[in-house]
Amino acid sequence: MVIRRLTQDCARKIAAGEVIERPVSVVKELVENAIDAGSDRIEVRIADGGKGRISVRDDGAGMDEQDLLLSVERHATSKIQRAEDLGSVATLGFRGEALASIAAVSHLRIVTRPVDRESALALTAHGGTVDGIEPAARAYGTTVDVRDLFYNMPAREAFLASPRTEYLRISRLVQTYALAYPRLSWALRHDEKDVFDTPGVDDLLDRIGQVYGTDIARAMIPVEGVRGTHRIRGFISHPELKRGNRRDQLFAVNGRAIADRGLSYILANAYRGILRPGRYPIAVLHVELPPGDVDVNVHPRKEEIRFADSRSVFDTLSAALQQALASRRVVGTIPPIDATQTTSQRSTAAPYPADPKQPTAVAEPLSLDLQRAVSQANDEREAEKVRVRGDLRVLGQAHSMYLVVETPDGVDILDQHIAHERVLYEKLHNEFRTAAVVRQLFLLPVRVELPFEAAAILSAHLDDLSQLGIVIEDFGGGTFLFREYPRMLADAQARQGFQELTEALVETLSEHGDPTVELVDRLLAELACAAAIKAGDRIPLAEAQALVEQWIALDDPYHCPHGRPIVFSIPRDELDRRFQRK
Repeated sequence: MVIRRLTQDCARKIAAGEVIERPVSVVKELVENAIDAGSDRIEVRIADGGKGRISVRDDGAGMDEQDLLLSVERHATSKIQRAEDLGSVATLGFRGEALASIAAVSHLRIVTRPVDRESALALTAHGGTVDGIEPAARAYGTTVDVRDLFYNMPAREAFLASPRTEYLRISRLVQTYALAYPRLSWALRHDEKDVFDTPGVDDLLDRIGQVYGTDIARAMIPVEGVRGTHRIRGFISHPELKRGNRRDQLFAVNGRAIADRGLSYILANAYRGILRPGRYPIAVLHVELPPGDVDVNVHPRKEEIRFADSRSVFDTLSAALQQALASRRVVGTIPPIDATQTTSQRSTAAPYPADPKQPTAVAEPLSLDLQRAVSQANDEREAEKVRVRGDLRVLGQAHSMYLVVETPDGVDILDQHIAHERVLYEKLHNEFRTAAVVRQLFLLPVRVELPFEAAAILSAHLDDLSQLGIVIEDFGGGTFLFREYPRMLADAQARQGFQELTEALVETLSEHGDPTVELVDRLLAELACAAAIKAGDRIPLAEAQALVEQWIALDDPYHCPHGRPIVFSIPRDELDRRFQRK
């Protein structure tokens, strides 16, 4: 095998592939450069999910002509001078590869003006080749404009996700840096629509309110811990305010948003015994320590770090979290019924009483493709029907969670929540497949606030939810108004609130993306789960008997929509054997 030197063009593309994986990688590099330039305001504009255009504008230091030319050369940086400097990096960017890598796989234009210059300069590059520098006009700062990303790497472009998915990744990144740098002003615009625009604030809690909403900000617990040169500060959510995943947990080490299993473990351990498995707190935690105590050069994209004394950092965080949770001193007032339900929701989630004289509102007809897919899925279910026969009598309720049922063949133990969830799910599914989901109009709309990343996901699927009988209005600024809801679930859901349900819907939508039969089933399952009787609810014997009679008539009385078992049977022979009657 003959060894050959790579061509310069090939080497540039390989290097770019290590740094620029997708549009969000470009935004990350450009935003970090803007922060390092001492900017007060950073604006991110994207089109077509970032594949068509990415523009990052700042009001930072700017560059002169010599720096501008060097900025698009590999391994040229102002952040470090010697190898020894890697041990005490205090900036976000330092490798000197970002602009050179971006230029290698796009059409790049940089317009920049230092504070002490009267005019700006513009550099253009295509596929890594610099066309030249020319005079331009702009206020001081820098604008980097990236167009047609991966135009010369079709194989890499083919692996990109849909524009919506790529945009959501960018939205998530901007949210992360907005929380990591609350004193900076941030703006995000996608396809000529303003998504997020907020001024800088001095208080991290104010930024949490801007990102997540004021109701969530009021339910946050301050965290403060100091040990030697290590300091922990930030906020965690009250145990009554939780999420179904770790997406809303941010760890920023010296301003660098990172993923660290050790820090995540310490946070999860602090809530152990407080939150049930599968539930996670919201957390925005800043870790501050001397630059020499952390190695940021252990990951190609600088997403992971290594602490010189991890035990000290973890102990400091653990002590701060334990103290905060012990005090439970929230900055606002936790609603007494459900922290995930806003005050306005509890007071306005009253549906109109059913009026038989009024025409029934139903969802819009399904698209032809979705009708065919649902019909096929129904045919498959019909072939797998399971019927349970026999007289059933509810004997009582155990631990406010399980129903004890006498059967001709022994005793059944039912999980009351899962059984009710299955009943509601099949009723919803039967209405949906006939395109006749009966909707209940709310007297006053129910208000729900979401972080702008979650708001973008929900806003993109409002039409899909309408087919399920959920009519939601995008009120702007991360606020949504529930106007109509499936009638059979409206009363129960109004009592429990809509915040946690909305977050569960957003999570399901973000996992599946485009409408499919699987997505519809998941959404119907979430609706049924949210409205079903909960574990711990005491129910009268008559209601329990009615629930069992509905459950026994189901197509599949054995499994909930999520696949969990509903019933555990103890045969009569087993009872006799246990008591030595046989």
